[in-house]
Amino acid sequence: MRKILLATAAGFAAMVADGATPARAQSAAEVSGQTPQPGLTGYVQGRMRFYGAIVSQDGDSSASGKLSSYDFFDYGRIWVGADGVAENGLRYGARLEIRMPGDGARGDGRGTLFYRRITGYVGTPTLGQLRFGSGTVRAVEQMYTGHILGGIATGLHDGDWNVVFTGQGGVIANSFWYSSSIGNNASAIGYYTPQFFGFDLGVSYAPNNGNFNGQCGAGGAAFTGCDRASSSTTDAGNLRNQFDAMLRYRGTFGPVGLTASGGFRTADVVDDPTPGAVGFKRATAGIVGAQLTWGGLTFGGITTFGPFNRGFTALPKSSPATQNRNAFSWQLGARYTIGAISVGAAYHELRTEGSTAAATGKLKERGFGVGASYALAPGLALFAEYLYSKASESGRDFNTFQAGTQDSFKTNVGLLGISVVW
Repeated sequence: MRKILLATAAGFAAMVADGATPARAQSAAEVSGQTPQPGLTGYVQGRMRFYGAIVSQDGDSSASGKLSSYDFFDYGRIWVGADGVAENGLRYGARLEIRMPGDGARGDGRGTLFYRRITGYVGTPTLGQLRFGSGTVRAVEQMYTGHILGGIATGLHDGDWNVVFTGQGGVIANSFWYSSSIGNNASAIGYYTPQFFGFDLGVSYAPNNGNFNGQCGAGGAAFTGCDRASSSTTDAGNLRNQFDAMLRYRGTFGPVGLTASGGFRTADVVDDPTPGAVGFKRATAGIVGAQLTWGGLTFGGITTFGPFNRGFTALPKSSPATQNRNAFSWQLGARYTIGAISVGAAYHELRTEGSTAAATGKLKERGFGVGASYALAPGLALFAEYLYSKASESGRDFNTFQAGTQDSFKTNVGLLGISVVW
């Protein structure tokens, strides 16, 4: 049966029970085999979380003071959208994500709201779907699989927990560029085929890292901050002409369900016109993942690799610190759901160049998380998590508030909270 790849009609707006991420599900009409009735339906959805955190981290004290090991946090998002069906069967819609700043920085405009992502779509079940906008458009982000970590409790290392620690120059092992709303927020266009014999294909293109109405800064001779720059003395190495291609398979074999996907992202870089400048390499990443489901158990794994730096950024073409240091990451995770209870755990490692200074080594990141959630009522859930993170890089100082070179940064976090999703 031919099915459209991603969410259409009401399914485009659906969310998982604990509110961790927007679900990529089909509409109720598609699942039941019914034909959606012509018309346009608007909706408003939201998510509110409140939790307490116990934090143990490096760099929590210095000559200027000491951090407390506990705190309360709350965070909210709003989704506004509409889904429509034309008389001729065309399906279309748009979705706006509104949220509060949440990086935990002083003066980050906590009392203001802003558009985080805006996405539109148009398509039919037989011709496929065209997506456009800033967010939930690019093929890698929409079709990766095996990233079980993001669906456990609040998302473990892929969730909002990073606001509970203070950076002090440290690094938290959660740079999953393929699932990041920052790394995938460039204005783009993507096409997704219907499903044939279990397979579907997605491709997408983003001209640069800019979004919304573009961002060209103050301009001037150096084109500082201009997303359309193809050559710049100040923004050399920024990504442009970003192309994704992903192939996915979904099928069932008796009681076992299998999902597997593979593809790549590749991007040009902004050149440096300075005479004698080293310049940057083209960034390319391969991504392969799979997951199995049996009853309430889901097990998955995913790996990424290629010539790119942390967060899918470009590497310099040549220097002693960047010879043969491609990125590599892997993750394994499992989740089990029985009734209203869901528990899971995941472990991941990342190896990237990190700092490109000649005196530093390769950045090594390790993260582990375990969590559980309990659905008290529709849209209401309790959750608990424990997370561990360690990043290390020889010669790099992760804590400038203390004397000497602290070349590793460790964090332990425990969370207990409640979420309301509507």
